[in-house]
Amino acid sequence: MDQLYDHPKYYEIAFSFRDIPREVDVFEACFQRFSRIPVKSVLEVACGNAPHLEELAKRGYRYTGLDLNEAMLAYSGEKAKRIGADARFIRADMAGFRIEPPVDFAYVMLGSLQVPDTAALMGHFDSMAASVKPGGLYFLDWCISTGSGEPGGETWEVEQEGIRIKVSYIPEAVDPIAQTSRGLDTLEVDDHGRRFTLQDVSVKRDIYPQEFLLLLKARGDFEFVGWWNNWDLDQPLSGSQKIARPITVIRRV
Repeated sequence: MDQLYDHPKYYEIAFSFRDIPREVDVFEACFQRFSRIPVKSVLEVACGNAPHLEELAKRGYRYTGLDLNEAMLAYSGEKAKRIGADARFIRADMAGFRIEPPVDFAYVMLGSLQVPDTAALMGHFDSMAASVKPGGLYFLDWCISTGSGEPGGETWEVEQEGIRIKVSYIPEAVDPIAQTSRGLDTLEVDDHGRRFTLQDVSVKRDIYPQEFLLLLKARGDFEFVGWWNNWDLDQPLSGSQKIARPITVIRRV
């Protein structure tokens, strides 16, 4: 069975349900409200197919994408050339990298802050502290474990350019002491009658809300700005609401 991330086109279609211009609007609202520096350069951690690249380029931002998968980086690099974007792509592990010069804003999407253990988690924030300018923001989408999501996982279907894809995501606890969980992503693809399945299995170290606040306080290089429900800056997270795709913003000290 083929690996999911080696097929960027199908991955891009599978996650094309997002409203990218609206998401960039939320980025810019965060710039205006919370950033202490002007934002001209952005970094996407685990950039994959760089879905926000074109919209960010239209609005005048310089884009850097970081990922480990060579197929994704090649696909995104070709996209940047095609649209004439001011972009660069770096192959590196999110637990150990440095961006020079540091960027004004960084973000990670769809729970893609996937590190295997606490040491790697600390390495990631060491890397982010070195790669984001003081006063700049780090925006995390669905990376703090709030118990959100459908029990047993989620399934949806997408059709684009005559390609039909059924997507399923199944989470599973691995080690409650190490705070690790496993996620199985499956794409059942029908590409004009050619049918096949793509999968990816990832194990990550979960991050819980109060633990995250203590981590920031102990480190001292980022400060907590806030967290909100469903990409809505008018909906601060609370325990009384149904949580869907929460976002978290922290600021480099």
